[in-house]
Amino acid sequence: MRRSSRPRAALPVIAVGGGLAGAAFAIELARHGVRVIVLESSRGPRHVVCGEFLSEAAQNLLRQLGLDPHTRGATSIERFRLVKRERQVITHLPFTAAGLSRYRLDEVLLETAERAGAEVVRGARVTRIEPGTGTVIVREAERMWHAAAACLATGKHSMRGFSRPPSPTVGFKMHLQPTSAVRDLAGTVQLMFFRGGYVGACVVEDEILSLAWVMLDQSVRTVGSGWKEQSEYLARQSSRIGDLLVGTQPLIKRSVAVAAIPYGYLRRQSIAPNIYPVGDQLAVIPSFTGDGIAIALYSGVAAARAFLAGQQADIWQHQMIRRLQPQFRLARGIGRLLETPMCGISLAAAKIVPSLVRFAAAATRLRGFEDASSQAPVVPPYREACKSTAMK
Repeated sequence: MRRSSRPRAALPVIAVGGGLAGAAFAIELARHGVRVIVLESSRGPRHVVCGEFLSEAAQNLLRQLGLDPHTRGATSIERFRLVKRERQVITHLPFTAAGLSRYRLDEVLLETAERAGAEVVRGARVTRIEPGTGTVIVREAERMWHAAAACLATGKHSMRGFSRPPSPTVGFKMHLQPTSAVRDLAGTVQLMFFRGGYVGACVVEDEILSLAWVMLDQSVRTVGSGWKEQSEYLARQSSRIGDLLVGTQPLIKRSVAVAAIPYGYLRRQSIAPNIYPVGDQLAVIPSFTGDGIAIALYSGVAAARAFLAGQQADIWQHQMIRRLQPQFRLARGIGRLLETPMCGISLAAAKIVPSLVRFAAAATRLRGFEDASSQAPVVPPYREACKSTAMK
């Protein structure tokens, strides 16, 4: 590949993907005077597979980005219900969480990015990212962008050339109209484990029941992928789920699904000195921890800070992975315990000592994110040079 003759400082920075991580990356850069372009494949609001649970860290990060979730209709969640078949344990969370749909949250973040000065390009389906010496080329079917740097923020969907390891796990999400049983879930997030998977439920804005679950692909082939088959299967696992589903009606035409989610994955191998993997392209924490949104937001902000400080992506990536490793190890251990027959014993112990559940909930939180609230460095010469336009 020939080296670009365009000065690096004259080029924009590109976020490939406008989800949580990509939008956070763009907001942080735009607020510091950097010209940034967000290439988002969707043309409007869309549902994505996500538990839609906002931890305390996620809420704080959103506020730093200029968005208070509760002014957007987020619910408050104070209790945690852990279920295995007909056994359950209920305890207070070590923080007040929130429930807000990604359908609403993603759009608000993109609007925030635009207000901050970012250019958002909708319907841009990027086919290739080509790292070069000092520049990056981002290609779509009919368009091409030159950039000083890029962040890979395509969420749970891998991009050709930057694949992640195969996984047998399939994720689903459904929104359901509220019923009296659903309203009884208000203020509580419920997590139920069954053989080969688990399902989480919470109430988001407008009293909508948000249901997210994961299953092994072999179970999907046996059960079927339609909502009717899936809901009947989930209801058979426990009355705690069955009772929630009675009388509800889907608010989405069909379950949102994504295959081959590599839970527990950490991208240890760097891509290029000027390509920053963020969100699920950097790290995919098991969704039962409820910390995926916080990690996505934090990684986007941290990557932007690294770029502003002149820190290469590979060095930043190594530091991020090292920071996330303890949290991932603990989540992996808890997941193995809850997904085995030992889960029943664990619930019995937790029922006697509920603080065990609170400890696990606190221990699997994102730590050290507070540096996102500090003032980021800005290189004035770069900010001025970014006023020029990119080649298309």
